[in-house]
Amino acid sequence: MKECFRTTLARCAATTAVVWLSGCASGPLSFVEGVPLTRTDTSLYPVRVVAVDGSLHFDGPSQPVQLSPGARHLVLVAAPSHSARKTVQKSFVLQIEPCRRYYLAAKRQSSMDADWSLVEERKEVVAGCDVAEELRKAELQARASAGGAR
Repeated sequence: MKECFRTTLARCAATTAVVWLSGCASGPLSFVEGVPLTRTDTSLYPVRVVAVDGSLHFDGPSQPVQLSPGARHLVLVAAPSHSARKTVQKSFVLQIEPCRRYYLAAKRQSSMDADWSLVEERKEVVAGCDVAEELRKAELQARASAGGAR
């Protein structure tokens, strides 16, 4: 009985490890962050990713969103300003390059405005990321998605 339990436990652990490692191997290494780096520009506000390519996104506003390279449809919402409590969601199509980290922010003309425009505050290279490998993974992911849509 104990031997059966140990064998089952070992199989579960091995299966979990394979699934976990395959998830790491297929994950893209491009990120979008919505917290402004500049603290001195009072016209910049954080943005939160609401949806990516039509799928809702539930991570917190300070969490980077991992994306695969290519054209990505993002729905963003800006944090409310001190004076205007209304929030405005906006849609954008961003061309995401492989192995990049994008720092996005909402820019308001006035703290009284609810309306805002998107600003790419900074773009950095992700250290240790292989562009060719990320493009290969994105192509495989697109093929798998197209095959599942049939």
